[in-house]
Amino acid sequence: MAAAASDFYSQKTDAELLFFVENPAQYAPELVAGAAQELRRRGVALPGAPAPLAEYTVPVADAAAPRTWLKPVALGLGLLVLGGGTYWLKQNSDAEADAARARLEAKRRLPPPKLEEAPTHAIPNYDGAVARTIAQQLRPVPAAEQTDAQQMRQFRELAKRFWTAETQTEYLTGLAETGKTGPEFAEQARLVREAWQSWNRATMYGYRFGPTLKAQLQRMNDAASGQQHILTDLPALLPEDRFRSDKEIVNRTLDVQDAMGGLVPVSPVSGQPYKRVVLRGM
Repeated sequence: MAAAASDFYSQKTDAELLFFVENPAQYAPELVAGAAQELRRRGVALPGAPAPLAEYTVPVADAAAPRTWLKPVALGLGLLVLGGGTYWLKQNSDAEADAARARLEAKRRLPPPKLEEAPTHAIPNYDGAVARTIAQQLRPVPAAEQTDAQQMRQFRELAKRFWTAETQTEYLTGLAETGKTGPEFAEQARLVREAWQSWNRATMYGYRFGPTLKAQLQRMNDAASGQQHILTDLPALLPEDRFRSDKEIVNRTLDVQDAMGGLVPVSPVSGQPYKRVVLRGM
């Protein structure tokens, strides 16, 4: 039975067998399957199936030969990738440059900044006023006392330290008098007290000044002592202006004014005359 079926299919042409396969609805399934099997045996491609590949043997010489054609292909691919990367980098760089130019143009279109005055509590620099005040203080010193260059050099250094601290102190006490102190007043007072320390260290040494310079040095010592006590107590007495009725502050302020008036007549900071309590000779 199997041999008869085999003879049946072997006697059919390729076209006849394909007809069975292409019209499966008209024939029994086993007939269609047998036709398909015979066609596959003959190497005929079935409808909807890939065509069978013919056997091909690569010659030994060709298989072993170096594939030199891959080199130009690889080189071409490399150049393509490199070119694409360069193009991408250029496009990216151009985009960044355009964005930077846009930001710069936007800044140019902004209105100019509006300057507003803001209160400042920085202590001004009184170097110029200090130099002028020292020159004024030395005018009444007799020529006989000014002939000693070393003593005059020493006194000028003392006077510079004194007036540097004094002008800063008068600035702070002026803020207190006018009600213009800020939250940093205590720190400012501490810094000015440090300036007075420079004066204190310098007065620890003995000096052989003449009578006029010696009297001025005493007045500077009196004023320095009073101002340092005022700076120490003043920050705590600022609330409700308690410093105005504090007896020690009031008395020390009077003493300072009297001592300062014996050095120069007018304050280099406020421009107001110092208030003398007792007139003293120079």
